[in-house]
Amino acid sequence: MFRMVRLEAKRSVALPLFLVLAALTRVFLWMDVQEWAASWASLVYSMRGAAWIGLPVAFAAAIWHGGRERRAEVCELFAATPRPVPVRLAPAFLVIAGTVVLAVAAMVAWAVALVTGHATYDDGQWPLGLAVGLLATVAVTLLGLGVGRVAAAPVAAPLGAVLLFLILTVSQGRGGGQAHRLVDTVLPTLPVTDDFHRVLPSLTAAQGIWFAALGVTGVLLAVAATTRARLLALAPAVAGLAVATLLAPSGAIVPDPQATALVCAPGDHRICVTKVHAHTLPDLVTPAQKVLGAYAKVPDGPRRVQEDPVTSTLDTRRPGDPAKHLGTVRVELPYRTQAGGIRWDPAALLAVVAQNATVDLSCASTERDLTRASDASDAITTLLLGAPTDELSPAARTAYDTLRALPPAERYQRIGEGRKAGLSCKDPLSVITGQGANR
Repeated sequence: MFRMVRLEAKRSVALPLFLVLAALTRVFLWMDVQEWAASWASLVYSMRGAAWIGLPVAFAAAIWHGGRERRAEVCELFAATPRPVPVRLAPAFLVIAGTVVLAVAAMVAWAVALVTGHATYDDGQWPLGLAVGLLATVAVTLLGLGVGRVAAAPVAAPLGAVLLFLILTVSQGRGGGQAHRLVDTVLPTLPVTDDFHRVLPSLTAAQGIWFAALGVTGVLLAVAATTRARLLALAPAVAGLAVATLLAPSGAIVPDPQATALVCAPGDHRICVTKVHAHTLPDLVTPAQKVLGAYAKVPDGPRRVQEDPVTSTLDTRRPGDPAKHLGTVRVELPYRTQAGGIRWDPAALLAVVAQNATVDLSCASTERDLTRASDASDAITTLLLGAPTDELSPAARTAYDTLRALPPAERYQRIGEGRKAGLSCKDPLSVITGQGANR
């Protein structure tokens, strides 16, 4: 058996498949490394998302490899040998499936090694999520080998790759609602999630059942010799799909309260982030302290900076939340970072904290509203933080000059009024310039 496997590895597409699949997966992951490099949940989501480009390649290679006997017109010759079909096909299956597993596993190992040194929260579910993703790759490869044995035309491989690519492309960006229950089960990619939410284990288990059944169908298709046998080979996939759909949850994505638990700076309990982003805390302290110090003289100014665990994609956000007036700046930390996604850019954090301390941009319903809110925020933060005025827009520069010309007490009072307007979906620019508060 070892000798046959070695011969298969030499004469098949195993080596090119390994190189192409590993390279594509690495490039896909590296493009988003800043978003998953310090979070297990994000790693699972990105790794499963890599199936969007990796699985069509594996599927096409498996179809091509599975159809080589019929293309070479040697089926009758091999059928005359006393060796059973499963035994004769085993080396080819092991080589192609093993190549895909090695390529994906190598990228998983690289990504896990990167995340291990920086993640601050582990829900214990990421190994199962990665394992099911690997199982999906094996299942699609085995299905491709079976399809190749049934349809050996040279056009079958590229058509299969294009079809699978289109299916995965159309499904990108789906949520975890009840309307997508079947889709969430059958696709190797995961519904949209983030660091504050998790995929229910029941969905992962359902996907594992489905992909295991799909792999069995691929093997049965490969060894089937008649039309009846090929139809019966579909039974495991149908049964697996039915069972998996029944087990799958109606809402696959749920909040993770442990991930959103607050962790505060040891020396300054006014500054807190979520547990899943605790690695950002050292970088956030200095910018947050600078903003809090700048607002010290502003009436009803912020006295606390806290990461906001509510996201606009998966949670219901209410613009103009009055809770933002209670002295807490709630910030949504940016995903784009520096140094390979491990450390956060202090300048970007300062800008985010300062802006969220002044206005609520989710209030803006038009481009004009967004521009005016940004101009008001720029004018206030530039004045309080002593930043250069070179990049201020004409409207922001007018507001800046208006504030600067006021006596100190009146200036801070005007800033406080402008901040309240900006956080309650009114027009802060009009307040700053003395033109009224309503839009």
